[in-house]
Amino acid sequence: MLYDTLEIMSGANAPQDDSSKVWYLQRNRFFTGSVDGEIEANAHIFTVVSYPRRTRIFDQGDPTRLVYFIKRGTVRVARLTEDGKEVTVAVLGPGDMFGVESLFVSAGRTTVAVAIDDVLLCTAKADALFGMLRSDPQLGINVAKILSDRLGDAASAMQDLAYARVPERLIGLFRRLAAEHGTPVEGGTRIDVRLTHAEIASLIGSTRETVSLEMAGLVKSGHCRMEGRRVVLSDAPR
Repeated sequence: MLYDTLEIMSGANAPQDDSSKVWYLQRNRFFTGSVDGEIEANAHIFTVVSYPRRTRIFDQGDPTRLVYFIKRGTVRVARLTEDGKEVTVAVLGPGDMFGVESLFVSAGRTTVAVAIDDVLLCTAKADALFGMLRSDPQLGINVAKILSDRLGDAASAMQDLAYARVPERLIGLFRRLAAEHGTPVEGGTRIDVRLTHAEIASLIGSTRETVSLEMAGLVKSGHCRMEGRRVVLSDAPR
């Protein structure tokens, strides 16, 4: 069930004017190479919304047909198993989009989306966005590339699950997160996503207890260090 904490942003904190939305959307992967003026002409179909940290944006089976573009913050996308366990399939940040399946199917959601921290999103109804796809073939190509990247990430994760030990899975995960959500700092790259050990375990197919133990080992060996609740992946581990 969705939380009742959705807040429509307004005022100085998150301007709703079209120029603000256009500036952001022009920097989203979905609109790379789009027809000049198309974003401006369709700015009215997008709404800026925010979700507080740890809020469910949508549930598995939710029939709402919205597509989401991340402006600020990070979102965890997961799938529920038959026994009710959440298996994380992606961690997304600014410039990413999710809920893309709504463009092509009218069935309920196949995943769960949760705000890892406070997030600011642009949303659009799938039918309205699909109209843009029909008018600009480049947008369809962009969607195909995004979905292809997601499949590639899933294949890499499955290979890690099949063959790698837990420390190797952790390092592989940290490298992917550092590439997508990292900030260079002295001696390494800080991962600007705060994940609990349970969430990390969900991403690598392990348990919270094992993740806690193995992360302590990685810190001791110099592969990474902690800055508060954030992981810093070392440039040259001992």
